[in-house]
Amino acid sequence: MRIEKISAKNMIAMRSAEIVTKEPVQLFCGTNEAGKSSLAEGIRHAFTGESTRVTLKKDYRHLISDGETIGYTFIEFDGGKQACITLQNGTHELKEPLHYAIQYVLNPALFTSITSEERGRMLFNLSNLRSDGSEVKEKLLSRGCNPEKVEAVMPMLRSSFDNAMKFAAEKTKEERASWKAVTGEAYGDKKADAWQAEKPAIEVRIKEEIESNLSGLDERIESSNQKLGAMNARITDDQKRIVERDNHKFSAERIDRIIAKLEADRKQVSEWEDKVEETRKLAMGSSPGNVACACPSCGTELIFNGKELIERGGDLHGDEDAAVNLPKYEETLSMLKKSVANGERDLASAKLSKEKLDELNKETFEPVTQDQITAIKDEIRVLRDRSSQTQKELDDFNKSMRLSSEAETKTKKAAAHHAHVKEWDLIAAVLSPDGIPGEMLASALFPINKRLAESASQTGWKKVVITSDMSVMYGDKPFSLSSESAKWRANAMLAEAISYLSGIKMIMLDGFDVLSLEGRMQLIKWIATISTKSEIDTVLLFGTLKAMPSGLPSCIECHWIENGQISGAQKEAA
Repeated sequence: MRIEKISAKNMIAMRSAEIVTKEPVQLFCGTNEAGKSSLAEGIRHAFTGESTRVTLKKDYRHLISDGETIGYTFIEFDGGKQACITLQNGTHELKEPLHYAIQYVLNPALFTSITSEERGRMLFNLSNLRSDGSEVKEKLLSRGCNPEKVEAVMPMLRSSFDNAMKFAAEKTKEERASWKAVTGEAYGDKKADAWQAEKPAIEVRIKEEIESNLSGLDERIESSNQKLGAMNARITDDQKRIVERDNHKFSAERIDRIIAKLEADRKQVSEWEDKVEETRKLAMGSSPGNVACACPSCGTELIFNGKELIERGGDLHGDEDAAVNLPKYEETLSMLKKSVANGERDLASAKLSKEKLDELNKETFEPVTQDQITAIKDEIRVLRDRSSQTQKELDDFNKSMRLSSEAETKTKKAAAHHAHVKEWDLIAAVLSPDGIPGEMLASALFPINKRLAESASQTGWKKVVITSDMSVMYGDKPFSLSSESAKWRANAMLAEAISYLSGIKMIMLDGFDVLSLEGRMQLIKWIATISTKSEIDTVLLFGTLKAMPSGLPSCIECHWIENGQISGAQKEAA
């Protein structure tokens, strides 16, 4: 990336800058708070659209110089391409997308500030390595991974190796759980290799004996139940017979009383028949030997004395008292006749009961005792207990038969789950940091570590190394333990290596004044060397100096910033 023009207006402390570059290295210097870092911030903001000083757009107004209402940074690069940030609305203009690594060359401290995982992903991308690519698939297959499982894990690889490894590990866990569910035992690699389901020894003869015993017990229980039912029926019949005999006895014992009453009722009927007949005649006007009647032709009252009809005269009315008593006498006679009929019926029933009683008394039967009932119930209970035990023996035997028939299937299922465990475990191991990612990362680390070694050789600084676990070492110590100037040198070399490998070929280094005079000379010599070799197109250097430097290489243009203004440009011959 060759920067051709930089225009800045009211960007924090940078009030105004119009720079047309002629050389690859642009050096911006001045005293403290002159506006150097503000210009660097504006350039970074213009390229990335993000500020390192504020996070919310509503706070962009604080990035505008005091007393002003609008600010901007405008950059032309690579033959007319443009990048611009306008404040305070935060409008970002970038007609073509930039390489994702632009943020690392504009902010050299970024690489060492991110996590090791983020550094690994960054280097993967920098080396054009992809975790979801065909290369990874081929590596998985070459290591003997199951093709179907490789296809299943490929979608997870689109996000990261770590997610794919976790997916495979979870599948391994699931298959182990399935193995345990089949076997009922805790999973173990060596155990699973040789595990076989227990297959009980089965003798069909034993089952036939158990079934025969169970059938015999069931028959005996049925027979005993029938006996108990018959006993209960006999008890019921005996109870009915006793009740029937008592009833017949009671009825038979009434015969004499019924006969006596029946004779008395018959006598009264005979007497009342005569009395009713006599009263009826008196009521009709008849008397003993004379019968009153009316002539059927003329209605004349006549009396028949047994020999002849004699005209009587009168109204044919007889004895009035007899006429009044006749209905009552007739009713009494009727009641007496009903009493006779009832007596005759009761007598017949009592005689029949006596016959039945005589028959029942002739019968002999042995009553069922409670001891007999208890004995048969005890027998049934014992038989049922034996039947239950025998049934349990049969159930256990059938279970053994089922287990025996299922043992082979269970063994195959367990073996299948064990195979899945090994296949998923292999994929998880291959996708772990020590597997394919480590191998690919090593290929990604080689070029950047090689470039870092070259930079250390050119500058005379300590070597920067990125280890396999993504730690950054400066010399023989971790980066985090280095001094401020050492960290600056390490970040500068890292930014240049990223710039070189990504093809961006541009870096921006702010705060070089942290270096000693010797360190600055080493820096100038280094960037002059790589720019002369065309290994970099643009270097933007920012630092605090007391005065404009002299004796700079021809590839460096120097700009003095004072009170937020570019006061002039100077290129000194080497």
